Amino acid sequence: MTSTSNEDRNDAVAAPLFDDSPPDDAPIVGAPVDRAFLQMGAILPKSVRLGTSGWNFPAWRGSVYGSMSGTKRLAREGLRAYSSYPVFRTVEIERNYYRALSVSEFAFFGAQVPDSFRFVVKAPQRITDSMLRDETGKSRGRNPEFLNAASAHELFLGRVTAGLGEKVGALVFQLSAWPSAALRRPMEKQAVVSRILAFFEELQRKNLADHTLACELRNPQLLTPRLMTGLKVLGIRPVIGLHPTMPSIVRQMAALRFYESAEKSALPGEWHLSGPLIIRWSQAAQHQFVVRKRDWHPFDKIQEVDPLNRAGIVNLLKQSMTDGQNAFVIAGNRAEGCAPKTITAIAQMLVRDHLDARSIS
Repeated sequence: MTSTSNEDRNDAVAAPLFDDSPPDDAPIVGAPVDRAFLQMGAILPKSVRLGTSGWNFPAWRGSVYGSMSGTKRLAREGLRAYSSYPVFRTVEIERNYYRALSVSEFAFFGAQVPDSFRFVVKAPQRITDSMLRDETGKSRGRNPEFLNAASAHELFLGRVTAGLGEKVGALVFQLSAWPSAALRRPMEKQAVVSRILAFFEELQRKNLADHTLACELRNPQLLTPRLMTGLKVLGIRPVIGLHPTMPSIVRQMAALRFYESAEKSALPGEWHLSGPLIIRWSQAAQHQFVVRKRDWHPFDKIQEVDPLNRAGIVNLLKQSMTDGQNAFVIAGNRAEGCAPKTITAIAQMLVRDHLDARSIS
């Protein structure tokens, strides 16, 4: 009779009878959703486009992706399943910031989503960062292509237009933070503002497809009347950028109202959106990225609810609906811990308010 060691017996007890985890190369499918969730997606106004910053997150299995979906092809082929999620009508291609994608790569992503879907795409760091950086983010010297309109057209605008065509929603230029010394004196700040406006003026002349171009700042000192007025004249949309380096959503809403103040038909106290609303909620306020990435990984649940930002976003969305303008809201995992759950909560708030308003009227 063969004897069995204690170690063998312990291994037998610990090991599951069946390994029910999906293989890495399993097909990627959308998660099943209940009827109430489908109804919410149907009620959500078509002009409201909600989505996340990227889609390559295995921990979203069971919510966005089916629990038996693989992960190996998620980054390349996950958009078909992602776009079947009832409230997702946009997504941000953030990877283009780190490496400028080719026309064929944009076209490949565009082919995975419905015709009604629209992309928010970040401009390459080669255009929007004043410094060249290594893989750790450390500066390697000045960037000669910073705010170069010719490079922006060649590396970004032209490729996006050829690859995504009508599925382009908004093209976001997230400008890296200027050193505080460059903004200390009024004349130096004016020089920075002039450079930003000159870049967008030249780029708009190359924007033959008339895509929505948007400017996102990382310096609160640049939220000035001169910059807002200049962007409005050029038709560049300001981004509400919810990030620790920027002021609260309340102050940024005030800047947006100033931007739109050229609307002469508005009554005192009124304001109207003259173009698309663009909101990027990339990081929670008062948190460091390295701490949050370590503590919040794998981004499968809400860690910290931010009621102020949620309410502010919903109010802005209602304004966009009133004014008949498209709206793009992008949330990252670092906003509250799980981007799909953040977006779903915003959709629920908006639909509830929308239904309440209809019942009153």
